[in-house]
Amino acid sequence: MKDNRVRLVISDLHLGSAHSKEKELEDLLRNTEYDELILAGDIIEFLRKPTFTEATSRLFNLIDTVEKDVYYIVGNHDDAFHSFVGKTVGGIKFVKEYEFFHGGRKFRIEHGDIYDSGLINWNYTIQFISLIQNMIERIFNIDLTTWLVNRKLKKRKLKRIWDIVKWNEDADVFIMGHTHCPEVLIWVDKNEKIKTYVNTGDWITNCTYVTIKDGQVRLRKWNTG
Repeated sequence: MKDNRVRLVISDLHLGSAHSKEKELEDLLRNTEYDELILAGDIIEFLRKPTFTEATSRLFNLIDTVEKDVYYIVGNHDDAFHSFVGKTVGGIKFVKEYEFFHGGRKFRIEHGDIYDSGLINWNYTIQFISLIQNMIERIFNIDLTTWLVNRKLKKRKLKRIWDIVKWNEDADVFIMGHTHCPEVLIWVDKNEKIKTYVNTGDWITNCTYVTIKDGQVRLRKWNTG
């Protein structure tokens, strides 16, 4: 049976943080056609003390009232929802990963934090770092998140991506967020099958998202004007 659904994948919104792009996100959700919304982690900034606005409330209402399937993949910044995994709350299905077949290809979507190692995986350490980061961003109006991402990019190696896709080689398309680095990697494996890795990016710096339609996967950037 052909899957004609249009899927919209967004991650790393960090709603409640100092520099999240809530107005741009609202524009995306109101002006994009989709049948299924996949929230791929770090949607709400629980690790810092979030500050919600009227735009945040409109987003919550928009997601709550949308008559579409909504999947929420719990990330490391919103793991307060960890106990919801496997349950449907308010019409939203909470999961750790989401798999489906589309266009004859197997898709797997995760947040991506499980591929970190070292200090970043120490829960109390990352909470402390996030608290300090939140104070600096709000007191000095500095977008520290973007600075940290750019710093990581300079040190990053392609080998890490190959490690991730190797661990997910049973999937034809693997999509994740977490790194805030929008990117796509397409290759042909030893069996002549086309494989795809996509990182959704974020809504702090890039305002990027992924669409899945008619068997095609597209990484897109929202026009913020």
